[in-house]
Amino acid sequence: MNWDQLYHEQHTPWDKGHAAPPLLEWMEAHPGVMQGTVLVPGSGTGHDVRAIAASDASLTVVGLDLSPKAVELALAYPPAGSEHYETGDLFHLEGHHRGRYDWIWEHTCFCAIDPGQRDAYVTAVHEALKPEGNFLGVFYLNPYDEEHQEGEGPPHGTSTGELISRFVESGKFRLVEDYIPTRSYAGREGLELVLRMTKN
Repeated sequence: MNWDQLYHEQHTPWDKGHAAPPLLEWMEAHPGVMQGTVLVPGSGTGHDVRAIAASDASLTVVGLDLSPKAVELALAYPPAGSEHYETGDLFHLEGHHRGRYDWIWEHTCFCAIDPGQRDAYVTAVHEALKPEGNFLGVFYLNPYDEEHQEGEGPPHGTSTGELISRFVESGKFRLVEDYIPTRSYAGREGLELVLRMTKN
């Protein structure tokens, strides 16, 4: 998938123009809990990055995306706080990212990658977090409809069982909370799962 070309062509149906509703819901329910440095992999045009940065002036938020065009578009928005953006590959993190982050926010990266890369994804986010760092994400369980069938992604669906197996049963994380968000983008109601985990 050539993500940079899609951004140049303005073919970005995953970009809804505002931050993920489950992220906003979680932050409102947990004011002040997210502290320190935050990584947002696959940050796109930065809506989630800016929402996190705006929630607390003490946070340092890094948006990471493969697409230089996405980063360019993100930088065109007025800053919301202490955020910045980098072009980079989560699967080949530069040394300054390893063990750096107190939090990672996952929104559209896990469902966008090939399912065969998911164990590598878990390893990558584990390595990016500090000891006892927090991983918070919303996962698109069932993105399939009449036009988009399983195996034709992205987005690629997942299940609670798969997530627990890859993150928790692998020994890399321990589960803190999991729930179906009450706020979602239109059409995703009841089809997403929020997980918060702590790095082992």
